[in-house]
Amino acid sequence: MLLAMTIRSGLSFPMNTPARILVADDNETNRDILQARLEANGYEVLHAGDGEAALAVTRDQRPDLILLDVMMPKLDGIEVCKRIKADAALPFTPIILVTAKAESGDVVEGLDAGADEYLTKPIDQKALVARVKALLRIKERHDAGAPKAKPAAANGTDLFVSYSQKDMAAIKALTVALQQRGWSVWFDQELKAGTTFDRVIEQALTNARAVVVAWSKNSVNSDWVRAEAAFALQSAKLFPVRLDDVSLPLRFIHVHTLDLSKWDGSSGHPALQALVAHLGEAIGRPGGAS
Repeated sequence: MLLAMTIRSGLSFPMNTPARILVADDNETNRDILQARLEANGYEVLHAGDGEAALAVTRDQRPDLILLDVMMPKLDGIEVCKRIKADAALPFTPIILVTAKAESGDVVEGLDAGADEYLTKPIDQKALVARVKALLRIKERHDAGAPKAKPAAANGTDLFVSYSQKDMAAIKALTVALQQRGWSVWFDQELKAGTTFDRVIEQALTNARAVVVAWSKNSVNSDWVRAEAAFALQSAKLFPVRLDDVSLPLRFIHVHTLDLSKWDGSSGHPALQALVAHLGEAIGRPGGAS
């Protein structure tokens, strides 16, 4: 059964069922541990013990996602990532970079090379599964041809706000400020009893014309916010702001982020005015007018 299709250079490739994940690591024990964790969640797992093997398996077996170790023989993970992302014959394939140190320069280099996320060793099982599920959702929507930066759908909104529940007071103030400019704003306070949480959010995220991600000391550790930000970045509709003086996830450190950490709630604050200006340039006047 085909779940989704992606188009590259006139060719189409099916997304596998169950999802197929390549684990590329020169340490067999590490591969076996990851295989056990992934198979327990219903995924098919492929192995590669070096960089050249990772490229060969990717081209022959078309994995839906790759867990890629940085330090490997023959070709390191950075070079493998570059080659996969540059290969027009391959479908969009999310890559999670696996590294020993979160602060390693290899992580930044890997993300610059096209990696979509990163995990640090020893890998936390919950973080692994959360990252994998989030990126596979992004892939499925990407392969299905999710539109980018388009006018709002009939049941969509101008803006989707991604945030941590712990920042609700600041988010409500930001939402009001944006609504006062005339834009419609969606955030999950609008969920009705009995609705399916993740499906409603995914639909709202897809239909929104722009996504405002509010980074804070709380949201940087949220897998939901990270996933929503990654989808928005892939869809070319990400507008991040910073509520706290906090280091951003490495995937997003090169994305220009407006500083609202000192916002006092006033409509004349320079950072808020800059956000409004950027949104206006990207999606036009409030309500979809040109």
